[in-house]
Amino acid sequence: MRFLLAALVAVLLCAVVPLVPAPRAAAEGETPTQLDVIKITPSAVGVGSPGEVVVTGRLTNTSDHQINNVEARIQRGNATSTEPAVQRALREDPATVTEPAFTSVAARLAPGQQIPVELHIPLTGANSLQISQPGVYPLLVNVNGAPSGGGRARIAQAQFLLPVLAPPGGAPVRPEKPTGTSMLVPLVDYPRLEREAIGGIRAVLADDQLSTSLAPGGRLYDLVQAVSDRVTPGSPLGSALCFAIDPDLLITVQVMQRGYLVRQPNGSLVEGIGAGAADLWLSRLRQATSGRCVIALPYADADIVALGRAGLPDLVDGALDGTDLVRNILRVEPRNVLWPIEGVLADPAIGQKMPYTALLEPRALNIPAGSLSPVRVRGRDTTAVPIDPLLTSALDPQHDTEQKVTALSPPQNGLLSVQDALGALAFRATQGQVAGATTVLAPPRRWNLRGDDLRALLDGMQQLADAGLIRPTPLPDPSPDTLPEADLDYPVDAGSAEISQPVLAQLAAQNFKVGDLYGSIREERSSTVRKGDITTPLRNGLLHGASSAWRGNPDAARQWVNRTTLAIDDVLSQVHIEEFAGQVTRMDTATSPIPLTVVNDLPITVVVVFRIPRVPGVEIKQDFDGPVTIPANSRRGFQLPATTQRAGKFTIDVTLTTESGTQFGTTKRMQLESNNFGALIPILTGSAAALLVLMSGLRIAKRALARRRRTAAGSTDPDDSSEPPNQAGPDAEPDAEPDTASTGPAAANGTQQDSTPGIAQIATTDGDRNRN
Repeated sequence: MRFLLAALVAVLLCAVVPLVPAPRAAAEGETPTQLDVIKITPSAVGVGSPGEVVVTGRLTNTSDHQINNVEARIQRGNATSTEPAVQRALREDPATVTEPAFTSVAARLAPGQQIPVELHIPLTGANSLQISQPGVYPLLVNVNGAPSGGGRARIAQAQFLLPVLAPPGGAPVRPEKPTGTSMLVPLVDYPRLEREAIGGIRAVLADDQLSTSLAPGGRLYDLVQAVSDRVTPGSPLGSALCFAIDPDLLITVQVMQRGYLVRQPNGSLVEGIGAGAADLWLSRLRQATSGRCVIALPYADADIVALGRAGLPDLVDGALDGTDLVRNILRVEPRNVLWPIEGVLADPAIGQKMPYTALLEPRALNIPAGSLSPVRVRGRDTTAVPIDPLLTSALDPQHDTEQKVTALSPPQNGLLSVQDALGALAFRATQGQVAGATTVLAPPRRWNLRGDDLRALLDGMQQLADAGLIRPTPLPDPSPDTLPEADLDYPVDAGSAEISQPVLAQLAAQNFKVGDLYGSIREERSSTVRKGDITTPLRNGLLHGASSAWRGNPDAARQWVNRTTLAIDDVLSQVHIEEFAGQVTRMDTATSPIPLTVVNDLPITVVVVFRIPRVPGVEIKQDFDGPVTIPANSRRGFQLPATTQRAGKFTIDVTLTTESGTQFGTTKRMQLESNNFGALIPILTGSAAALLVLMSGLRIAKRALARRRRTAAGSTDPDDSSEPPNQAGPDAEPDAEPDTASTGPAAANGTQQDSTPGIAQIATTDGDRNRN
């Protein structure tokens, strides 16, 4: 009975209380709002810092429901004392030990509405963070609210590390020896350049997004400008920075300066708009890198490990050939240092141009746990400098995900990663110090920081330096002769993310064509155009297909190989046979030349070979005693000696190739018409003569036979003079000729009639009649 009553009450409640669906964001397991933190003051608490922490940001309602009674507070966890604790604080929600009162942010927040947020929390005292000791503390910004139709819940959060160098009223912490610190400043984008300008072909970009990134307020512009703003000439921090630049980015920017086309989604081309932004950015970059450390990344940040494992050492060397490009464009002297994708390397001998120093993650080296000291790669004259994994995790929120080298990182809230880096660096300089080692900060390759965020990081590093925790130090480059040896240890997960082998096989086939073209080019002393001016852009284009941007994405990698394939074909088509559509070459004799013209629109001389398949009935000489030369930007006519063996129409396919068989342009088909019967004339003449002789012989034989018969009839016995009765009657003339019609068809044809004794044979020709 009680069960029935309970069920009835439940039914009545369902009928009265409307069922409200959960907000969309909540249904998807996401928070219904987004908190974007844009400023944290102070970034590190030290002597003279204010007595409170201020967090400024923006709160946006990303759901389709109104949110009421929005409140927020800042909570603190325990200070981290070990490196694993710092790693957990970077990735997990901290277990907080303080719970100050909430502060009202907004009474309601409509869908899509964005409001400013500014939270204040004292360091000490009531309703504060209760910080009394130096250390690195995890903080949590907790935003609560009540979505329409739902209960009160956490609707957004942000967490970060706060380094406390000196608590309010306390003595500062200062290690015995500051930690040497260097930091890379990566300038890497995605491949954009479909093809460079070669000859009469204009440069084409796949899109024009780079023009936005290079302009003031754009990602790449802000990275360069922030360094220029905070690290002035002579600044101690300047020696600790080293720009890691993708040569492909510099080439693309240089192309944009000179004017370019942009591919549209429908395949059409329009003029690019980023020439001015490219010119400004490159000027600012030259100023920022002047007198500073610069290293060249592999071209297009190519996966040199995958290229080496695929047996393409020439492409590895091509990828490592960007130092000259950086030197020529930026007018600096780059250091000979390699920073491979993910900081891992399988074999340092994969190319002949491998730098002598490599920046590697400790997991890629067989070294003691926690060691950050440089080592010599066993059996090689290569120095491996470990990258600090703690700082890598702090700077790159996506480091432990599949997008650790492919996506822009941080995806949002870059200032939080800055705070994490300052906290991790403070820990490394105090409780987590590694004696005698230099901490190398390696941000994500496609670093997605706003200018203000990077300025905050540089300011915080300077504060740590001023407090005696770190010492700005140039990137280590010790001689391998003085170092202990260690083996490389290529991680399994790095191998599984490599550019796929089918894509590399397709890339290798196109690279062969580029190499074949290189071998077919002849340089002239009177010309400034070199072989590499034609083929290097094509090889670089192929490296786009092996870019780190496409790790784990074989379809995108294949798409870029296909784009470069089209560019290679466009260059090869600049050498071609002139069109002769519909033209018919007529030959009135057995041997006659076939005229054609070869056009070379490239700014350099090439060597070609004619290839013509055999056609029955036609013989064409095509080797000209070897390959033929076509001068730059010119046309050259040829006469192909041809011999026809019979009359008729023939289809001739003519192809131009390199000596190794790579095709220039498209195969041209020409029509050949011959009026020469060739060997058929003597055959017909001989057959007619033989037939004439045969017929003449038969005629003579017939005449002789007829004569013998008449002779035989005239030599009959003379005693037998009786004549047969005259069948014609008594009035008939004795010498009258009989009617030939009466003799029948046999007599008319001259055949032998029945020989009745005593009767002469009848003549079969007019001549015979005359003789009778």
